[in-house]
Amino acid sequence: MIKKIQPCLLSGELIVPASKSDAQRAILAASLCEGRSEVYNVGSSDDVRVMLDCVKEIGATVLENENTVSIIGVANFPKKASFNCGESGLAFRLIAGVCCVNDGVYQLNGSGSLLQRKHSFIDEFGIEYGIKVQSENGKLPYVIHGGFRGKTIAIDGSQTSQFLSGLLMGLPLLNRDIELLARNLKSAPYVEMTIATLTKYGVVIEVDQEDVFKIEANSIYQLTKYTVEGDWSAASYWLIAAALGSEITLKGLNIDSLQADRRLLDLFSDFDNFYKKEGQLTIGKRPLISFDFDATHCPDLFPALVSYAVFCEGVSRIKGVHRLLNKESNRIETLLSEFAKIGAELYVRNDTLFVCKSELYSNSVHSFGDHRIAMCLAIVGINLNEGISISDAGAVAKSYPEFWADLIELSKKKGPKPHFQ
Repeated sequence: MIKKIQPCLLSGELIVPASKSDAQRAILAASLCEGRSEVYNVGSSDDVRVMLDCVKEIGATVLENENTVSIIGVANFPKKASFNCGESGLAFRLIAGVCCVNDGVYQLNGSGSLLQRKHSFIDEFGIEYGIKVQSENGKLPYVIHGGFRGKTIAIDGSQTSQFLSGLLMGLPLLNRDIELLARNLKSAPYVEMTIATLTKYGVVIEVDQEDVFKIEANSIYQLTKYTVEGDWSAASYWLIAAALGSEITLKGLNIDSLQADRRLLDLFSDFDNFYKKEGQLTIGKRPLISFDFDATHCPDLFPALVSYAVFCEGVSRIKGVHRLLNKESNRIETLLSEFAKIGAELYVRNDTLFVCKSELYSNSVHSFGDHRIAMCLAIVGINLNEGISISDAGAVAKSYPEFWADLIELSKKKGPKPHFQ
């Protein structure tokens, strides 16, 4: 799929889509409750569809009604199951964590870019705790012979917090006191998000010194009604568009959210053109000056930040490049290659991406199947004199299927309508 974007200013109000990250956690938690839970505002992303299919393999019953899902969970985690996680790294890592600590034999596979991503930390965990893990040299498909007998776990949290979140979701099912130590924890906000979800489902996890997690024996999943938050990751592209001069008001965001990508507000909060009230956020045009930003704990912000930095005078610095190597694409290589095609000067030094103000020009670019690359290039394209052409633009369906429709809607009031092919 190719999208040809013409220059335009955007204007209007937009309801931010549901957070796939929040929705996937809520859906999995609901499947681990015996009885019926309701999950509202689940959204329609590919990753959410994958998680709904996966919980059916656990034995949960899924009843869908527009944007609400009723889930009748299981009394006991199955002894045998097979999961197809599609291209969702989060679904795979959450479910793998639950499978590792429960008795049984579990097959996990996927498709597309997920088959190329390395998950060796799961193999290493299996070796350390006597859990038999079979993989293709750290890649899918996986077979996990689960079963954790001890009361303490220590893992390296530097590569991903998602497997840690999976363990935190699985350990309460063992119904005994357990302590988990996460060394070198990265993306801590996502772990906080998992704990907040578990709390709503009745599972209490005590956090000691930010890296020790204690689960008591009586922490069991309880039925609940859960509303998924709006997605700060999706919102980031529209916030950048607004900072570049478009007039967009976003609705459906929780200003106090634990989502890591809420940190983008740190880039704008010192300026007078930042307005917020309950359920609504507006950012006016920001001065186009360089900035420093540490994205180590919120690496999904890199594409949006780059799409802003290329228009800023001076040299912007974005820290945390090592977190980009194992995404839907090798995201740092993709950013370097595709932004070079439009004349942007980017380079990496000491885990920091440097973005220089450059004379940009229109060209054809490729998302490499990465939803966030496609969206960030679209925002750049509307600000180029002759637009931009994006190949494999359908990748946005992974997290934000409505992205292109929302872009068209916001373009109606100002400037020419983006032309798609």
